[in-house]
Amino acid sequence: MEPLIEAVVVTSNNTGAESVQVYDVATGTHLKSYRGDIAAQSTLCFVGQAEYLMAAVRDKPFLQAWALPRHETLQIRLIVPGKACAMAVSPSGPKYCVIGIAEKLTVYKLVTGRMIGVSSRHYQPVTCLKFTPCGNYFASGGEDGFVYLWSLGSFIETLHKQDAPQVQPHFILGQHSDKVTDLAMTSSGIQGFLVSSSLDHTAKVFDLVTGRLIYNIISATGITSVACNSLGSQVFLGNSNGTVNIANLLPHPPPGDVQVSSNNICHTNSVRHIAVTTTGNQLVTGGEDGDVKVWSIAGLPLASLENASNHNPSLALQKVVHTGRGRINNLAILRTDREALSDADREVEEVIAPFSQDFSNPLNAEVTIPIRGKGKPQPQHLDIFNFATDPCFDSVEPEKGPDYKNELEESVISLQENNKDLYNFAMKQILRKTPKGGKGSANRKTNNKGKKASANKNRYFDTKEKK
Repeated sequence: MEPLIEAVVVTSNNTGAESVQVYDVATGTHLKSYRGDIAAQSTLCFVGQAEYLMAAVRDKPFLQAWALPRHETLQIRLIVPGKACAMAVSPSGPKYCVIGIAEKLTVYKLVTGRMIGVSSRHYQPVTCLKFTPCGNYFASGGEDGFVYLWSLGSFIETLHKQDAPQVQPHFILGQHSDKVTDLAMTSSGIQGFLVSSSLDHTAKVFDLVTGRLIYNIISATGITSVACNSLGSQVFLGNSNGTVNIANLLPHPPPGDVQVSSNNICHTNSVRHIAVTTTGNQLVTGGEDGDVKVWSIAGLPLASLENASNHNPSLALQKVVHTGRGRINNLAILRTDREALSDADREVEEVIAPFSQDFSNPLNAEVTIPIRGKGKPQPQHLDIFNFATDPCFDSVEPEKGPDYKNELEESVISLQENNKDLYNFAMKQILRKTPKGGKGSANRKTNNKGKKASANKNRYFDTKEKK
């Protein structure tokens, strides 16, 4: 396997037929492009071990997804109740997709396409969403300035209750005096920090264990994007005037206000997106001027580690990897190998099913069960079996009239037929590519030998009895 590379994935306003561009951070070379519609702001996500890319379509209630090695979008229906303004996918465990539509949060399970739940705690449209690395919690920020931490388990729990109350956040972390522009999280997830940025010139650092505010980082201008390294020792703030601030949080300053100054001029307009490489030595920025730039972060001298909080690291421009295609809508760092981007025959493990179109009650939605068999995948790379939930699974018990017994028997017969069809379909998928003379023929030969041995043994005992 080739060594892993770090790639920057970019979407911008003027892309033409190519919606997503991928560049090598180390060399600046163009690696791949994906065809599709223009992606909406803050909706680019990775599914699985970077097996799929997902993004919402700008100004339309649709999502689009790409298998990483292929150029074209997947031919599946990903229709949502409205235009998405933010989106995030859980990075581990069963994959769930959280979509911000106006002021509501809508949660889907990707493997079945089923809507899990809806919550509307924000008073104005959602602007950003971020999952913890464990995938059990996610944070949301909105134009109302509120920052919430949500438990995914609370959405799943209410799905199985009748007349369940609306899902409430796990923590109300805080409120900015202007809209929240971005969220960032350390690699330790729920045991670490969450950083939120806002146009009110502040970035707030929250402890996710207690939900309390630790630091209030103050900038001279509105903060439009935020990122932090994996340890949370440095916080990078992109500003509306094109500059980038760096706040050192190691060694930890006393809780309270932390003042930073703007010394690094990076773009001619506001810095819309910012990301740190996994090594923590490079910073990637994308601005409204349409440029995506890679910067090296100057390290601290060993003698000055005690005064690190007073030290202002500088940024040195290494290369411009993307330019001239309009404002940057999304920017993310992808750590993968080159083969994953180029091998079109590579089989993907995760499954994305068509989304349910029943927006009224998640319990009434059709269930889609994906079945993966042996052999080469179909052109859509999905083997899908669809069936509607049977009436006998209705949560409300029917009235027991004179025909109740007949209706129940018909439901049982229908269920048995569905199970039989599902079993036959699964067996065909599993045994579809079994080679001739393989294990099956070997077993038949073994059985024949066993039968001959048994026959000889019986003849021996019959002869002995006659004697």
